[in-house]
Amino acid sequence: MTRRVPDRSKDTIDSAVHRSMVDTEKINRAIERVARGDDDFIDDAIGKLKDLQFPAFKHKILEHVRNKTQDQDIIGLFEGLDGYIAFKDAYHIRKIIEENGTKYKQQYQISDETRKRPNFARQKIRGGGIKEREVANKSEERKDYPEIPPTTQSNYICDKCGKEFQNQHDLVNHKRFEGD
Repeated sequence: MTRRVPDRSKDTIDSAVHRSMVDTEKINRAIERVARGDDDFIDDAIGKLKDLQFPAFKHKILEHVRNKTQDQDIIGLFEGLDGYIAFKDAYHIRKIIEENGTKYKQQYQISDETRKRPNFARQKIRGGGIKEREVANKSEERKDYPEIPPTTQSNYICDKCGKEFQNQHDLVNHKRFEGD
C-alpha cells in the first residue's frame, strides 16, 4: 500500500534572490544620455555597427560592439535592446534608440491642436488617385464602384428592419436573431 505525501506547495510562499544578468546602472546611464539629446553619443554608438552583418539579433550586436569598444555606456546602450527582434540595419537600431530621446519623442507626437481638430483628409502620395498610380491602361475604368479610401467606414444594413451595423459579424448575429 502506497502512502500519499500531502501537497504543501499551497501552504507556503517561497522566494529566491536572483541577480540581474545585465548591469542596469550602465543601461540607465546610456539611456539618460540619449534622453538628454546627446547626438554625438548616438552617432558614435551607431558607428560601432559598421561591418556588422544584418539582419542581426541583440547577442550578435553586443558581440560585435564589445569587439569594437570598451566604452561601457555604448555597450549598455545596446544591452538595452530587445533580444527577440531581428534588427534589419543600423538605421532600424538608430530609430529604436532615438525613441528614448525627448527631442525625438516631441517630433513624432501628435500636437494638442491636431488632437482637438484632426485632419481626416487623405494625403496625396505621388499625386492623383489610385487610378493614376496603379492602373495599367489609362482608358480602363470601373463603373461598378467609386474610388473609396480604405479608411471609409462600411455600414451593414438589415434588409428586414433597416438597422445599421458597423461590421458584418453583428449583422449576421442580428439576422439570426430576427429569424432570417
